[in-house]
Amino acid sequence: MHRTIATLFLSAVICTTTFAAKPNLLLIVADDMGYGDLSCYGSKQIETPHLDRLARGGVRCTDGYVSGPVCAPSRAGLMTGRYGSRFGFEHNLSHPVGLEDAFAGIPLDETLLPQRLQAQGYRTGLVGKWHLGEAVPGHHPRERGFDFFFGMLGGSHAYFPTVDKNRLLINHESPQEIRTPYLTDWFTLEAIDFIQAQGKAKDLSAEQPWFLYLSYNTPHGPMQAKPEDIEQYAHIHDKTRRIYCAMQARMDQNIGQIIASLESSGQLENTLIAFISDNGGSVEVSHAVNAPLKGTKGTFMEGGIRVPTIYHWPARLPGGKVYDQPVIALDVMKTFVTAAGGEAPSAGETEARAGRGKKNLPVYDGVDLVPYFRGESKTPPHETLYWRMALRGSAIREGDWKLLLPNSQFPQLYNLKEDIGETTNLIQDQPEIAARLLAKLNQWEAGLERNPLFMSAPTWSNYNKRLNEKKYSREQPLPDSQEDIWSF
Repeated sequence: MHRTIATLFLSAVICTTTFAAKPNLLLIVADDMGYGDLSCYGSKQIETPHLDRLARGGVRCTDGYVSGPVCAPSRAGLMTGRYGSRFGFEHNLSHPVGLEDAFAGIPLDETLLPQRLQAQGYRTGLVGKWHLGEAVPGHHPRERGFDFFFGMLGGSHAYFPTVDKNRLLINHESPQEIRTPYLTDWFTLEAIDFIQAQGKAKDLSAEQPWFLYLSYNTPHGPMQAKPEDIEQYAHIHDKTRRIYCAMQARMDQNIGQIIASLESSGQLENTLIAFISDNGGSVEVSHAVNAPLKGTKGTFMEGGIRVPTIYHWPARLPGGKVYDQPVIALDVMKTFVTAAGGEAPSAGETEARAGRGKKNLPVYDGVDLVPYFRGESKTPPHETLYWRMALRGSAIREGDWKLLLPNSQFPQLYNLKEDIGETTNLIQDQPEIAARLLAKLNQWEAGLERNPLFMSAPTWSNYNKRLNEKKYSREQPLPDSQEDIWSF
């Protein structure tokens, strides 16, 4: 009898210890942030000490990518660990006549990251921007794996909010009052409440490990900042750039509050934090700086798809590491689920199994990055990365080589190791490399499972024409010399 009790007690201790050892998971996503607009990525104009701290204490990736150059497709890949093109999500949302309700967002047969983490015993929260479906029942965050939601369902929101019905939501209801007058600050307060299992999240158990998707809309338009933050950048001549810098600095200050909350509650050591932007900075709208990259949001140039990427987990990851192999936001799903103790297929696993006759098996594209960051896996995480938007074109990166097939332009081939700014098109000098990459890209596209959705969106011909007429590079037209605001 005593032995049975002792065995049960030991088992309970082991289970409790295992449960407590699960890391908390924090995914922070900025919106349209420039690659060169963090001081740890070279900015001399915007101070970002709190994100710099995460980079110093964790892993800073120089070649971090997203799977789409605009908001919603990038986020669809982030939540699924699959290229959005695999399930038709490669353009921003629209709901054309004849589209089945199940596809008016991420298709309902796709399993999302929070759903996988719920299965591992996590309480899950989304604070901020969703932009992955709102038109019909089934696409609300609470129906896609999130226990708690505060934010907006659409793609943008004013930063000085009013209590407008259905613009901001707490779960399914509109808030009754403005908690604090600036939206970035409000998102942070709700995030801290969730982390500490207080406030609006008090119905969720504080004993569970948690996953929070903190989806700031900063520094996406409209360009609105607090007066005291704008004053800090009064020396910048260009008004739009001045506001952008103020918004960016405010977000960093708020991330500092998140870090302080984790630290004061003893959670920082065993919290896996990933920070990215959903796509490159919008040079045209917000005057973001993507230096030393060429291109802007909406393009497959590096400035549209390469983003700051930071991972921080003191309990498992090395500090102060700079990782220069290509990684992609699709890796977040596999990395987080594996850290939580679950299993999710890595890139290539399901593809190989599907090649053995299992045609309906979904293909996943992300990998668990922890072994690579720790030096346990010596090979690059990805041999090849792909991008496609039917209305804009496609691209492929393999090793140092990148082939672009933009609509309305000639094909382009670049060696990113030698030419990070994509200034010299080598397609005539290296036709064999271009042909090999094109064959791989065509093979990938042929294996996609669904045709592109949301094709009734406005044509991008005028947009593409404007992009083609401008040189989005280090010489982008800003009143302040980029030599004075950025270094690498």
